[in-house]
Amino acid sequence: MLTYFSVCSDPYKALEQCREIHTDPAARRMQGEKRLISIIIGAPVAATASYRAKRFCSRLRLSSLVPLVLGACVLMPFASPALQAKEISLQDNQGQYQRYTPGMKLPDGVYPPMQGYTHEDLIGAAAKRAEAVMKADGIDPTLARESLFALAKYLNEAFEDKLVEYRISKVYQESANDPAERSKLVAQMAESCGATAIRAATQSLRGSPLLNKNDEFLDRYTRSAGDGVHDLIVSLNKPGA
Repeated sequence: MLTYFSVCSDPYKALEQCREIHTDPAARRMQGEKRLISIIIGAPVAATASYRAKRFCSRLRLSSLVPLVLGACVLMPFASPALQAKEISLQDNQGQYQRYTPGMKLPDGVYPPMQGYTHEDLIGAAAKRAEAVMKADGIDPTLARESLFALAKYLNEAFEDKLVEYRISKVYQESANDPAERSKLVAQMAESCGATAIRAATQSLRGSPLLNKNDEFLDRYTRSAGDGVHDLIVSLNKPGA
């Protein structure tokens, strides 16, 4: 397991800050329900909508949650279709993210996201690992669902901010003629994105009842997200990738 926390700036302090927000259980539950709906439909919700969503989620099996989380990712807000492709730039993270659509014209040096390595794929890899940690610890299925939706939201925002899926494709495509260089760059990308996932997982715990768990659990939970992202990206170094 890689020590992503060595890359993060004081993750335990971040967890303590999250705990400070976690003060009013009733307000926390209401906020969690509203956040769950807003992630799914991308709009403010009323108490009635929250109640209906809670009933809907209670009928879902925990094992079916990761596909549901990925479905919610597709509905998350992203850049307007009117945004011109020329605004996508990989120089110093200055570009504005735009979801790729087949046939979309991209600037020179920008490549379409690779199948299996999109933001949705990375989020799915992180969510699968995080779900396993919660299931092993006997976390209530409803809380697990809410936690994974929050995780997906923060991961999606972090990946879009860094244009991760475009960067992965660029590294892989432009180092095609130098296997040793490709292996090194992919490994660096995997570790960097793993650290990004850990930071996002830590931020996703704000207001969460999971903060009542001990530090050992929280460490495993946040690291699991980083491991999932790291391992998916580094799989590009496997023969035949």
